[in-house]
Amino acid sequence: MVSKKAVTRYILCVAAAFLAGCPTGHPSAQADAMDACEPSLTAEPSHRQVPAVIGDHLFREMIGWIAMNTSYDLVVTYGDPPTVSFCTVGEIITYEQSELLVDPILLAAFDREKRHIFLTHPWSPLNYFDQSVLLHELIHDVQLQNRDWDCTGAPELEAYRLQDKWLFEHNIMHRFDWAMITRLSRCPDDSEAR
Repeated sequence: MVSKKAVTRYILCVAAAFLAGCPTGHPSAQADAMDACEPSLTAEPSHRQVPAVIGDHLFREMIGWIAMNTSYDLVVTYGDPPTVSFCTVGEIITYEQSELLVDPILLAAFDREKRHIFLTHPWSPLNYFDQSVLLHELIHDVQLQNRDWDCTGAPELEAYRLQDKWLFEHNIMHRFDWAMITRLSRCPDDSEAR
């Protein structure tokens, strides 16, 4: 088992490597910087919860990005990431103790109690928008590890803002419905007070 101090050091190293290679650095420089961080955790196997299609490299890149763009503690999410599985449109999944029909507009879902991310196919690790969907769900895990929220929707605005920032940094402009996201993020008491 790796110590909390080693994981924290590794996350900071990954974040520094991410910055060294992005946004203008050459990808091989970023990979070299990432490789320089490896020795502290080489005895630890790859994260079993991270499917091979996502890969540890993309997972580490996202954790590093979250570390550089938030003040959250990422030790739990890095050391014990949420599980991830894929679903298809029309499938019924068990989500937060009930059944959920995966419809065409559902890109992903995060089951808080099980710490499980559902990604809807088609999903590609090479597509920046698809990556941003996974990032959004990882942000939810980090948010819930770090603080209590007043209601289920409260973390959404921050997660969407961070997802939008990720996309912008990758030269993708996505037209999020900010009015709907703001409504989704309001807790019942918030709407009564307005």
